[in-house]
Amino acid sequence: MSLTRRSLIGTGAALALVKAGQAAQAPWPGALVMGTGEPGGAYAIFGPAWGQLVKHATGIDIAYRATGGSSANLLLIEEGSAQLGLASVPVAAQARAGTANWTAGVKLDSFRALFPTYPSVLQIIAATGSGVTNLAGLTAQPIGVGPAGASSAVLLKQILTSIGVNPGRIETGNYEQQVRRMLEGQLAACAFIGAPPLPAINAAAMGRKLVLIGFSDAEAAQAGRFIPGLSRMILHAGTFPGQTVDVGSLGAMNVAVGTSALPDSLAEAITAAALKNRHLLAVAVRDAAKPQPVKPVYEAGLRFHPGAAKALRAAGYHLPRDAVQA
Repeated sequence: MSLTRRSLIGTGAALALVKAGQAAQAPWPGALVMGTGEPGGAYAIFGPAWGQLVKHATGIDIAYRATGGSSANLLLIEEGSAQLGLASVPVAAQARAGTANWTAGVKLDSFRALFPTYPSVLQIIAATGSGVTNLAGLTAQPIGVGPAGASSAVLLKQILTSIGVNPGRIETGNYEQQVRRMLEGQLAACAFIGAPPLPAINAAAMGRKLVLIGFSDAEAAQAGRFIPGLSRMILHAGTFPGQTVDVGSLGAMNVAVGTSALPDSLAEAITAAALKNRHLLAVAVRDAAKPQPVKPVYEAGLRFHPGAAKALRAAGYHLPRDAVQA
């Protein structure tokens, strides 16, 4: 999915309707830096759509950092190089607990959840005729997992080993380039976590038949027990060109995050701007139009910024007191 010039013009016109009274009272020195994602993934377009709302609500300029995705964005906030970002709940849970190799055993405690954005789903594809038709077929095979730092790059090997599948080489790289390498036979499959249909996969499915590899209920449940924040999701028929049946998979909620150093009033304004203008965020990612649950976020061990919690409660969300941390 991409933002067309007409979409951007429409978004800009709609932004003019956002009330100036949403502006934050607390100033911020300079621009806010937001970690997003690489082209071909949803973070790269959702981030700027959210950033426009933030600037309009607060008057603060937003600078964007194109990163690999979830883990890279959390590391930027931890080191003080960014104040806002996007991450999937399972990767953010690993960051908070310091349990994954990419955290080097360090608990990252400088970020706070602001609001749930939209769900992402694991989308595994193989070329027709490759011989790979199911998860077992990925054993000892090279798999493309998207950019380093993306949720799929962080989680895929853990997901597969949790159900007894031991893949071969895990390769990171640009989404489109990896799909091309798969079609050329250099990779057995591509496995990307993102808002479906992921643009790179959707483009590849135009005019050619691909194998969409799914999970059984038991496999999804096993992976969910192993990795907090993951749950069973469905890639419904029609998600991709030529897809005629539902395919079971795994997925996770994504969450907008911010540094704990944000003043409460600023975090509140940033969060409220998104909650009140979901229809504008849906220009970037369709499912962002729907209110998303906060429970998967705090049940995975993440904690919300106090300012964000105020905005969420004002919007009708129930947020337990122990789900909030200054």
